[in-house]
Parts: sequence; C-alpha cells; structure tokens
Amino acid sequence: MTPTGGEGRGRAGSWDWLGRRAAIHPEREYWRSDAASFTVGALDARVDRVVGCLADRDVKPGDRVVSFLPPDYQHVELLFAAIRMGAILVPLNAALSSEERAERIRRADPRLVVAPAVLDDWAPRDWLVVPAAAASDDVLAQGPPAWVRYKPSADSVQGLMFTSGTSGRPKGAALTLGQHGWAALGSERALGHDPEDVWLLTLPLFHVGGQAILLRAILAGARVVALPRFDAARTAGLLRDGTVTLASLVPTMLQRVLDVEAGPFSPRLRAVLIGGGRADPSLLERAHAAGMPVRSTYGMTETASQAATLEAGHAPHGFHTSGTPLWGVDVRIVDPGPDGVGDIRVRGPQVVPGYWGEPPRGEDEWFATGDLGRMDDQGRLVVVDRRTDLIVSGGENVYPAEIERVVARHPGVRAVAVVGVSDAAWGQSAVAVVVPAAGAMLTAAALAVFAQDHLARYKVPRRWIVAESIPLTANGKVWRARLRALVEQGELR
Repeated sequence: MTPTGGEGRGRAGSWDWLGRRAAIHPEREYWRSDAASFTVGALDARVDRVVGCLADRDVKPGDRVVSFLPPDYQHVELLFAAIRMGAILVPLNAALSSEERAERIRRADPRLVVAPAVLDDWAPRDWLVVPAAAASDDVLAQGPPAWVRYKPSADSVQGLMFTSGTSGRPKGAALTLGQHGWAALGSERALGHDPEDVWLLTLPLFHVGGQAILLRAILAGARVVALPRFDAARTAGLLRDGTVTLASLVPTMLQRVLDVEAGPFSPRLRAVLIGGGRADPSLLERAHAAGMPVRSTYGMTETASQAATLEAGHAPHGFHTSGTPLWGVDVRIVDPGPDGVGDIRVRGPQVVPGYWGEPPRGEDEWFATGDLGRMDDQGRLVVVDRRTDLIVSGGENVYPAEIERVVARHPGVRAVAVVGVSDAAWGQSAVAVVVPAAGAMLTAAALAVFAQDHLARYKVPRRWIVAESIPLTANGKVWRARLRALVEQGELR
C-alpha cells in the first residue's frame, strides 16, 4: 500500500473531519480526560500548531509518524494533525519489548517517532520527546500554527495499525480515511444518532477500537470522555450516573464492571458494545439482567472495528450471535461443514484494502478473516472460533470457545482459556487453564466431571490447570500464543 492524496488550498476539505466540525460547532466540547478538556474549536486551533511542529521536523505527506503516546489529548492532537497534513500515524504500545518495538519501527520506516521518552531502539535525533504535561505547556502544540496545501481523499492512508500478533507475525493494516468513514456510517446506522451522545473511551489508542471512537465521535458531533486506563469502578460509575451514552468494552472489562456494579444503569446509556473476542452469552445475559444495554459485535483491525452488531431489541435471545453485518458489509461462510461452520469472509468499502508493503486487494475481493462461524436462520453471524485456535483431536474439530463457554458456567470459575497442545496419540489435545473465583476450591477431577455433563467426550480437556491468572494482550484478549507456550514449557501446572 502507498499513500495517495491531492493538492488543495486552505483547509483540507471534506476529509478534514475536525476542521469541518469546528466550522459547524466550534463551541461544542469534544474531549474530556483527567488531564485536559477541549472544545472542537480549541482542539482545531491546537492541531494547527501540531502541524507546525511536525512540519518543522520535515514531516511530509505520506511520511509515517510513530506514536508511543499514552491515551490522552496529545495523542488525539497528533491523530488529527497527521490527517490534516497527510502523514500516516502508526500508534504503538509502549509496553512492547525492545525487539518488538524495533521490528515494527523498521517496517513502518517512520520520519519521526513521538514518545514520552527516548527508548533504546531508535536514533535519538529522530525522536520527539513529549513528557506528560498540562495542556498549557504541551510540547506538540507550543509553536506557531501552520497551514498545509495537502488535500486528503477517501483513498488516503490514515494510519498503520499493527494486528495484535496473538498468533503469528503481526502485519500493518493500511487503514484509509474512506474505510473509517464507511465504518462510522455503518456503526451509526446500527446504533442510531443522538447529537448529545458521549462516548466512553477505555480502549487503548493503539487499538483500532479506541481510534474508531475518536473518529466516529468527531464525525457525529459527539463528545469523548476518556480514562487514562481501564478502571472497573470508574467505568461502572460513568455508566451508572448518566455521564456517557455509548461505550465499547471487551468481555473481560464487562465482567469486571459487573463484579463492582450490579446496576441499575442510567437510562441515558444507549448501548455498550462488547467485542474484541467472543463473549459468553451468560455474561451478556447477566449484564442485560442488570439493565445494561449490551450489544454483541464482531470486527477486527482490518474492518476498522465493527463489521457486525446485534440489533436493538434482539437481546437476550440473540446473545449467541454477533448480530447482522453493518450496512455496506457483506459476510459469507466458505466451505461450511455439516454443522454449517466454515471460514468467515467479509467484503465492503470499510474492509482494509491491503497491508503495508504488500499489493492491495481487488475491490471486490473477499477478505479471509481467519475466523470460523456460521449464519443463523435470521441472518446473524455466529462466530465459533479462530481458525488458528482450532484443535483437531483424533480427527475431530474441537473449538476452544465452545469449551470455555461451558466451563465458565461453573460457579467456582472466574476465568478460563483453552489451548491445543501436541499429543502423540491424538495429534492435539485440549488443555484448560482455569482461574478460580474468590474462595473457590477447584480440582481437575471436579472440573472434568462438570465438563462431561455438558460436552461430548472428545471435547472435554485432557488436562486441567488451576492458575492465578491468564495472560491477556493489551486490548484484553486471551493471549493464546503466550498461554500455549507457558503450558508447553511446564510453567503452568
């Protein structure tokens, strides 16, 4: 993928979403966090100064700018400045190892790296150090404003989002402005539009779900209330007291919120999207019973977040699904088996046109998600598992997510994850790692008996491990590759 865009005059035009929103509602608040709050107009002016800062560093249209900034206003300023001047933002997790950082930086080949401190894997002259500071002395927005003649288009690459890498080498998904725009439109058609909407941002901004909230809010004229990191008690309070109307959580976050807050939740709360991994229907039912308007979703980096969402009014009987495809998204199941389960493929204008450094896909080419699923009789997508997580034991397909849903019903289980390991007799066998609920005493024998009551014999894990925790990725998904390695190395017993 390569960047595209034309030359224009003055403001960047229809694809400068912040500039257009500032022209309409400059006085409307857009951002509020512990560190700062800004109206749309104030943010617009600050972004012009950030453009000047980047221009002084010789950043030009098409150049990559890597950001290790924390999820606060400075990252937001950098995001909209990059769009305005045609640079390509590459947000990365500062918690990556030195080797992981270096590998991603090498592949992005950036003009500039912006970070809270100089790390050990890039020449200091190419870094812009942005210490945590009050908005009044923000390094990025200190200088004079600068105007640009770049005019982005729908095909302009907005950013590179590296896939999570939970199974294999991560790739840089080249997300365009048009792709984000279509995704925002499909999401709004699914959720409805309210000019008083306030999004709760708890997801990391190096994750597509967090970035999508920023862009969808500015397009819709909504506000964003951001937490510096996920906090179950603060999140529960904001959902309860009416501060926010929309939120996006991963299943582990939802469970923690429900553990500290049983409801009721504010009637202003319109939807809580649950994605980033298949949620157990019983967890969604628990949230629904507490009065939380949860909506299961399906999406990924390559679809600019949401690709399917459970429609309003389909709870709780639709909780076994991820809902119907968003407007403009086509979904099909390839090579289904007798149970209807096959490879999930998607197509549409919000689907990533390609990966950085690779030829783009054809306009009508289906994207292979790597997930397994089926469609139910109402046209809703049922995600079964990741293709790479599938366990083939004795010639039978075993889906870890199916086992996890059953084991999670055990009253003594707080969390469970299942991985496949090599087995001389069966090819692969399932290993279940279980975290007990507070005060629960779990044994492998008791768990096996429980599983046998609900699963076919070949699906029952051959090993059970009771552990203190399960490794998660930065966006809250089970880190299966790491978990599998810990099991195979005997570090979990």
